Amino acid sequence: MQGVQEIRLDLQGLTVDSVQTPSGVDLQFTHSGSALHIEFQQELLVNDPNSIHIYYHGIPPTDASGWGGYYNTSGYSFNLGVGFAADPHSYGRAWFPCFDNFVERCAFYVTILSPTGRRGYSNGKLTLEENIPGGVAHYWELEEPIPSYLACFASGPYTSFTRTYPGVEGPIPVEIAAAPADTIKVRNTFQNLSKAIEVFEDWFGPYQWNKIGYSLVPFNSGAMEHATNIAIGRAYVDGSLSYETLWAHELAHMWWGDLATCSTAEDMWLNEGWASYCEHLFTEKVYGQTAYRTAVRTNHLNILQNAHVNEGGYRAVSGLPHSLTYGAHVYNKGASMAHNLRGYLGDSLFRLGCRDALGNTHFTDWSSAEFRDKLEAATGKDLHDFFEDWVFSGGYADYSVDSMKLIFSPVDAPTIAQVFVKQKLRGAPHFHHNVPLELTFLMSDGQRQYHTATVSGENSMLEFVFPSWAPAPVSVFVNTNLKILQARSEGEKMLKTIGGSNFADAKFNLTVNSLGADSVFFRVEHHFAAPDNAGANPNGYVLTNRYWSVLTSGNNFPTGFNAQAILIYDGKGQVDQLDTELFTATSPSEDSVLLLYRPGAGHPWQEWPSYTKLPVGSTTDKFGQLRPTQLTPGEYTIGKGVSTVRTKTPNPIGNIRVSPNPTKGKIRIQADETFDHATLISADGQSEKSWSLPPATEAEFDLNSFPSGQYWLLLSGKKGTAICPVTKQ
Repeated sequence: MQGVQEIRLDLQGLTVDSVQTPSGVDLQFTHSGSALHIEFQQELLVNDPNSIHIYYHGIPPTDASGWGGYYNTSGYSFNLGVGFAADPHSYGRAWFPCFDNFVERCAFYVTILSPTGRRGYSNGKLTLEENIPGGVAHYWELEEPIPSYLACFASGPYTSFTRTYPGVEGPIPVEIAAAPADTIKVRNTFQNLSKAIEVFEDWFGPYQWNKIGYSLVPFNSGAMEHATNIAIGRAYVDGSLSYETLWAHELAHMWWGDLATCSTAEDMWLNEGWASYCEHLFTEKVYGQTAYRTAVRTNHLNILQNAHVNEGGYRAVSGLPHSLTYGAHVYNKGASMAHNLRGYLGDSLFRLGCRDALGNTHFTDWSSAEFRDKLEAATGKDLHDFFEDWVFSGGYADYSVDSMKLIFSPVDAPTIAQVFVKQKLRGAPHFHHNVPLELTFLMSDGQRQYHTATVSGENSMLEFVFPSWAPAPVSVFVNTNLKILQARSEGEKMLKTIGGSNFADAKFNLTVNSLGADSVFFRVEHHFAAPDNAGANPNGYVLTNRYWSVLTSGNNFPTGFNAQAILIYDGKGQVDQLDTELFTATSPSEDSVLLLYRPGAGHPWQEWPSYTKLPVGSTTDKFGQLRPTQLTPGEYTIGKGVSTVRTKTPNPIGNIRVSPNPTKGKIRIQADETFDHATLISADGQSEKSWSLPPATEAEFDLNSFPSGQYWLLLSGKKGTAICPVTKQ
């Protein structure tokens, strides 16, 4: 710039004594709030070098949230470079004058003077260690430029735990600062560090820093990704593998956040969402594909149910207000969106795109739009729809198969499968476009085939060609490999024995009474999207905003198959959690709650002819069970209206007495009538355990093995059933 007369720096909670030139000439300055304005001796021209020395003192502040800033406790002094309550969140200004934002980058030279018996650690490499009166001085140097919030110091009763691991561009030194008594714990907790390095370099390119460093500090609320010297709470390095995704998350920041930094806090998902997704990649590397899918599924189900409730609506991961910078949409939904990008691109292009985009963003910042453009340039794929649908817009899409039509040729021509796909929305402002959707075909020989096609808008018709005289498809399902996370949770099993099967993610509890075959393929999908209403609801039922699809091979269970289920209706939540909107739109009364069914798209909703409604607690607490029998494939949902069938409500078997209640272990049940079966049901409606016993009016049950929480005990006998609450302490 031409004609620069002053510089503005940030410094909070500390007192500036003077500002001088290197020769000792005082400079004029003002310090108001966190803004420090310093006037130069003379106007600076383009490329003029300059240097100033700032002398200041005081006790650096800790952020009002308790997370961030300066800590001096238990013989340790250290900083955490962001403040959760600070605005802006970057918090280098808590301990030195700086440009405190995500864009300006500097090299750092840090000298730490520590009392005898302590060592000081910072970014980069140690250039000198020397004794001084009463202590020791450590001189650290980081030449790679970083934002101020990534600069750090940690002083404590440390020793260095050092290792060297192979990297794609040569050995990578590792230095972990820990108390001598913690070194065995460090070795055990970080035993998979080499695999983390390997997987992150594989996906995102060579490690660009001079070392990997961690400093263990007395902090029990997480860790902070200071460049090359991560601060991590001592409690998380306990010798086990329980917290290894935490240190892996922070290591991932050496690519996502430290190497390439979000330009503004509004795009923090580029830092935290991607580091959270890297936890899944680490899990995949160490524990395999099944563990990866479990982690991805668990994370996504959590945000589907809770993020919009806790953070004021279905939000985009980009453009969030500062109050939500470190919230679920950034971390958890951001991880889901990174996973979806992998599903859109496929592994090869995903790897190529990430490596190239990061390779072109070394030691600088980017926005979501810039990230998109770099991915497009690297992969040759148009990702504008992906970013508009998943990054810049809130909510989720949900995909299901309405129907499949097979066109067979009378000669040797191929078989054509026409698949009609329906897109529904949950909290999203528009239908998604150009989505590469994987479909799973179950073939007549029992094998599976996977085909991917592009869908757009509410309805899509896809055609797939299968060779003549070869196995033909008998069923088709969407996205069984979870390549794209959508507004859905699901589960599937090959049923081979009678008894209970818990599809907890799909909020569906199944009991098989008879199979009718050696094995039965059973799939259930719980859609967080409203069931079809217009044209499909001639009886005018008030429908909830979710439904289940029960699916099997060929859309028919074998002759002799007999099963029943437990579905929960739950209007006790907030906003649109589960069935809250249904009860809000009607009343708290459960008298008109119905279980509705239709064979598939194009059919009207009708009341299922055989089910039991079981209120749990009062009939106005908006919570209970629906227990359909004689299950058949199709769609099920919950509604309110006038019953057209005679639903059965359990007849009580007399007064039920439970003691002690609450209990820490065993309970004794007494009833007026005999019972011979008992089932323990968790708060979310899942059957935890069943007992069969000789007919009796009292019995003892051991709950020691179950976690604390609210349960219900369902008793059954010749006179009927009854349910009673049980609290496990």
